[in-house]
Amino acid sequence: MIPISAVLDAYLNINILMAFAFGLWLLARLCLNRAGMKHAYVTQLKLLNGLFLAVCASPVLVACFALFARAGVLSPDFSMTLSDIILAQYLQGRFEMNASQLEVYLVMRNSLTSDLVNINSQIGIVISAVLAGGFLLFAARLLLSMIQLRRIIRNSFTWRRFGNVHLLLSDTARVPFSTRTLRRRFVVIPSSMLGDGEDVKIALCHEFQHIRQYDIEWELALEFLKPLFFWNPVFYLWKRQIEYLRELSCDQRVLARKHYDIEAYCECLLRVCQNSLRRDRLFSISVPGVALVKSDSSLFGNSPAAILRRRLVSLFEGGATRNRNSALVSLLVPLVAMVALATVAIQKPNDWSQDRIMLSTIVNLDRLAMRNSLAERPDR
Repeated sequence: MIPISAVLDAYLNINILMAFAFGLWLLARLCLNRAGMKHAYVTQLKLLNGLFLAVCASPVLVACFALFARAGVLSPDFSMTLSDIILAQYLQGRFEMNASQLEVYLVMRNSLTSDLVNINSQIGIVISAVLAGGFLLFAARLLLSMIQLRRIIRNSFTWRRFGNVHLLLSDTARVPFSTRTLRRRFVVIPSSMLGDGEDVKIALCHEFQHIRQYDIEWELALEFLKPLFFWNPVFYLWKRQIEYLRELSCDQRVLARKHYDIEAYCECLLRVCQNSLRRDRLFSISVPGVALVKSDSSLFGNSPAAILRRRLVSLFEGGATRNRNSALVSLLVPLVAMVALATVAIQKPNDWSQDRIMLSTIVNLDRLAMRNSLAERPDR
């Protein structure tokens, strides 16, 4: 059975790596902008998804690293953790610092993990209560959205079928959207759109492109991860970037087929957005799916109007941009390697390494010297 402390360590590592990888993504996006690929949305989306997968796969890398260590492939003294590197630099005299203060910084994570596992401090109790309460709240919200999604699908009318893709007409849906179950995919079209055949064609083409890009699977995965990372603002930044690039890349690919001109496409987006704003959204809750236009605001996200405005501008500015796989590979490979190195570097170090024993000895000697100096000080 896996110890709770190991699970908590993996959870903390993923949150740290998420922030690190998002910083790498910002640098990569800057490089793409400088290389004239500001509007290469397909390439950017693949790069962003690849980095996110690398973060999610970090526990597997840690398990492989530990397996190699137990099998004797790696030396027992081998260490790549950041804290051990800092400690080695300190013992070599590369920087000066109070030994006791350095020891406090190095064991801070272990102390936090112990407090959370054993709940033996007020901070540990508060953090554990917030994590548990937030998880239950967001899990309940996810369950409610899935119930609402199932209700929409059950109350819809089957229009057509293409393999495992079902086209549905709904009297309650505000905007066209696509979603899926384990075996079926659904494209839901509001009944009010049937009066304009051109809008229906554009909406279907858009949603089918989301299915081809596996955007539904990504959206569902992010929704299921939200209860675990509800407190982490970086997670919402990741989700916001993925949602934004997902729509831009989908728009770009649909228009690249030259079935529709940009003007007709933009007019369709505006009409769908207009129709969604006319409905009463006071008690509405978003369902896990991919919509033609975003109709609700989310935490750390822009308003639907702002997102739609950026999409319309991007359609005119980036229509002729080429998405190059060579640029994707040349950026993704080193970035994933950096995430892998960071995964190993932030692991919890060995408490009984030779450097740790030496630091503990220095701390004890400093305390003994301070105690002796206080004992020799004459009374005043």
